[in-house]
Amino acid sequence: MTRCMVGGAAALVAFALCATPAPAQCSFSLKGDWRGNDGGTYRLGEFAGSVSWVGKSADGGRSWTNRFRGKRNGQIISGNWADVAAPHGRGTLTLRLVDDWHIVRVSSTGSGFGGTRWSRPRQGCNDTVGVPADE
Repeated sequence: MTRCMVGGAAALVAFALCATPAPAQCSFSLKGDWRGNDGGTYRLGEFAGSVSWVGKSADGGRSWTNRFRGKRNGQIISGNWADVAAPHGRGTLTLRLVDDWHIVRVSSTGSGFGGTRWSRPRQGCNDTVGVPADE
């Protein structure tokens, strides 16, 4: 922490020079639309360590639609998936969060889940901590 000690009119100048912006307070959530290397779109939700999605094929889900429910432990997500319609595939997935924009499959069991990588567009941090309200 930097301290500046001056008095009078110089205090205003010193404050402007000594004030440092607060670090960004961003915390990214997995919530949102992700794109799989199987051509599907996956709408993820995350709440209190639970992760879920509905995944749909590129034709709006006519070829396949699946659901996933699991738990996040740090960078690892583990859970169960199942197709919504025939042929009713199902199994387990273990995934690793590479960064805030990429997920990769670590392992799987069951009837052959297609996707192995997911990504989403990079999003900026909309942190406004330390920014005056009139900016």
